[in-house]
Amino acid sequence: MNEKTKDTQIYSTRIWEVDFLRGLCVFLMIFDHMMFDLAFVFRSVWFTDGGNSILYSLCNFARFSYFAWDLRGIVWYAVVLGFIILCGISCSFSRSNFKRGLKLAAVAALLSIVTWGIDRVLGQGNQFIIRFGILHMLAAAILLYWLLSRYEKKWLLTNGILFIVLGIIFTINPPTVNNNLLAFIGPHNQYFYSADYFPLLPWVGYFLVGTVLGPWIYHKKRSLFGRTSVNMAERPLLFAGRHALVFYVLHQPAVYFILLLIGLIFVR
Repeated sequence: MNEKTKDTQIYSTRIWEVDFLRGLCVFLMIFDHMMFDLAFVFRSVWFTDGGNSILYSLCNFARFSYFAWDLRGIVWYAVVLGFIILCGISCSFSRSNFKRGLKLAAVAALLSIVTWGIDRVLGQGNQFIIRFGILHMLAAAILLYWLLSRYEKKWLLTNGILFIVLGIIFTINPPTVNNNLLAFIGPHNQYFYSADYFPLLPWVGYFLVGTVLGPWIYHKKRSLFGRTSVNMAERPLLFAGRHALVFYVLHQPAVYFILLLIGLIFVR
């Protein structure tokens, strides 16, 4: 089967623009995480006494320019927000959200165990552990949507807006708490740490808004921009969009491995 035939089969049934946008979010996330590793992990590992190489300049750019750039924060928020809403749109078409939610919850739990183990093996404090990251939040969001999907869309939208408003209130005026038992919802104290942290408030609210937008925008359950083929430049984004979970789980160890190889080859 040639590539054109495959495209015809895939994109005559899928809403390809959702895959494309989700894939774009995935690639931007990978780039941002790579810059974080260069800025805050490998810079101190590779260059304990400074340096003047191109790689050292890149690490400095990542740390002192990229992460100090206001636009980076704006783009980060927009990408994360877009990705979560797109996940909500996708789930609004699925008939197996209970299974999807349980599967994602299992992956999220495994990720917590692995990152906890990495910190223990390296004999360090909390650096890599993920206690409630985006996968945990999405798993909870999918299962919550599965429970609420039997109700009218206006109740989904109402709950979504309520979660967003409460999340904004907690962000502006954090409640004082003595423990971190409710950190998965939002309230936590200064001792809570998670390398990737997405509490239910406000993020589940944006997901629920996406589940309402999906049937409204795609009431015919087909792409708004019908097509039967794609060009070569679009293929990586579309592929990443269709397999976003795999990319998210595997990208960080892959980036670490590549940077380790770069260090062995170029850093003296």
